[in-house]
Amino acid sequence: MRRRTLGTAAVSAAALGSLAACGSDDSGSDSDSEEQSFSGELVIWADETRTPVLKEFVADFEAQVGVKVTVEEHVETLREDFLTAAQQGQGPDIVVGAHDWSGQYASAGLISPVVLTADQQATLGEASVKAFTVDGNLYGVPYALENIGLIRNTDLAPDAPATFEELVQAGKDAGTDEILTMEVSVDGNAYNAYPLFASMGGYLFKDDGAGNLDPNDVGVDSPGGIAAFEKFAELGAEGVLKTTFDASNTIPFFVDGKTAFMISGPWALTDVQGAEMNYEVTAIPGFEGEGPASPFLGVQGFYVSATAKNALFAQEFVTNYVLTEDLQLQLAEAGGRLPALTTAAEAYSADNPDVQGFAAAGEDAVPMPNISAMDSVWEPFGRAEADAIDGADGAEAATTAADTIRDAIAAS
Repeated sequence: MRRRTLGTAAVSAAALGSLAACGSDDSGSDSDSEEQSFSGELVIWADETRTPVLKEFVADFEAQVGVKVTVEEHVETLREDFLTAAQQGQGPDIVVGAHDWSGQYASAGLISPVVLTADQQATLGEASVKAFTVDGNLYGVPYALENIGLIRNTDLAPDAPATFEELVQAGKDAGTDEILTMEVSVDGNAYNAYPLFASMGGYLFKDDGAGNLDPNDVGVDSPGGIAAFEKFAELGAEGVLKTTFDASNTIPFFVDGKTAFMISGPWALTDVQGAEMNYEVTAIPGFEGEGPASPFLGVQGFYVSATAKNALFAQEFVTNYVLTEDLQLQLAEAGGRLPALTTAAEAYSADNPDVQGFAAAGEDAVPMPNISAMDSVWEPFGRAEADAIDGADGAEAATTAADTIRDAIAAS
């Protein structure tokens, strides 16, 4: 891991000016002055992977700025813990989490917008900034990216397929038990299915081109969406996609050599590497004559709570310290994900073909929708995918899913 020493980062003049403006009052009352004071402590909530890294890193921030930083670990229930605490005006100054939390948090008024300069935004990929943008406001500072890709046993399939049809043929030619493993399960899996759905022209919510999604324009039963579900039915009939593949066997079948191809994410590599097999990570190929297979892009970042007791320094931390190569590299090493900061991403991926492969697979990735309407998509989309793979009419499955999604959104 390449690290560099942090330079001293003073609290920005703009931030201090903001505090002075907030603290100024013609009445000059002691009570107003007391309300604008801050505790001198910064509290960050993170999961079990990020907490150790942050505890080490914030020591530098404490020394430079003079604010005590406490990092609290929350295992598995971080999102719910913050939601509950913030609704009661409690909780941390900063919470570390996924970008698709932003829609729920922002609509509930639980997080504050953050301001990055044009130069700061230029150090990040456009998609990662878009991922944390809700109604034109940026609500999080990105630090890591992830997406799924195609993992190939190069002994069984030496060449990366250019189209999904080539993948299927190479899978058959390999002479293995299965053509492909991709987690579907009896309930379906919208996350894994999305690249193939997108390749056929399907969309979930209409994008206005500026990153704003319209929850009233559901595209699951659009012409492209119907074509995608018909393709799911076709691939199910061919035995390419199966609902019998779930979290328990998708990776084991691949590492045991029962298939040459697996669609999965970076989390699968520990088992793949443990099997000491020859493999390569590349992009999921789209269907011949159709669009690219665009996976969902997941972005991790730092949010500032709307009820932060030390809002000034919380903003300072997320806008200036999160965007340092040192911290992003440390978090990348801990979580095994590509840094959002371009310079850190280049350093982290320089001699890592796996990271390069997933980065290439994510070139056409789209941020997972961060609007609350997405909660209405997962179950009906997954169920329709599973039904189509198991023999249901694709168009009917798409239409049923779309109607269910619209009804759920209308009722929410």
